Amino acid sequence: MARPTSGPAPTAGETPTTRVPVLVAGLAVAAVAMLAVQVLYMVLSGAPPAWLPFAALLIVISVPTAGAALGWLGSRITRDASERRAALVFGALGLVGGALWGSFLGGGLAGQLTSAGASGSLVLGSALVVGVTAAIGAVMGRLAAREAADRPVLVVVLGAVVVAVAALGLL
Repeated sequence: MARPTSGPAPTAGETPTTRVPVLVAGLAVAAVAMLAVQVLYMVLSGAPPAWLPFAALLIVISVPTAGAALGWLGSRITRDASERRAALVFGALGLVGGALWGSFLGGGLAGQLTSAGASGSLVLGSALVVGVTAAIGAVMGRLAAREAADRPVLVVVLGAVVVAVAALGLL
């Protein structure tokens, strides 16, 4: 495999390092952070553990799609911003984008529950939970992405954990 010509050649005592794209590393960190938030929600609300694979499945669906779009947009907006300001912008984008995406994904489920007699505020509640979860994931992904990009095995393990938890729901 040929070495890319975009960087300097490694010196004699140096071994070339493999680096994951920062966006991919940030998405993996965000996905695990979102899964951890869902575990916290489940513990605080008393939800059954069987809901965790469902939450992980939604994370597996959402992060590569909406999360990648928001990550790309956030990186464009915060190109010259400080780390703190960039993390705040990513958090705001995650909150708004997650709430919109959560109302889209959760809207169908909440609509089914509403027609079965649940309260009408269920869509708003699910959108808020997804928005806050996405905001936390976006902030954590932004803050840890550059560091995680230098650790490709870590990025793969983080992604595999979320996929494995989602796959538990299929069993």
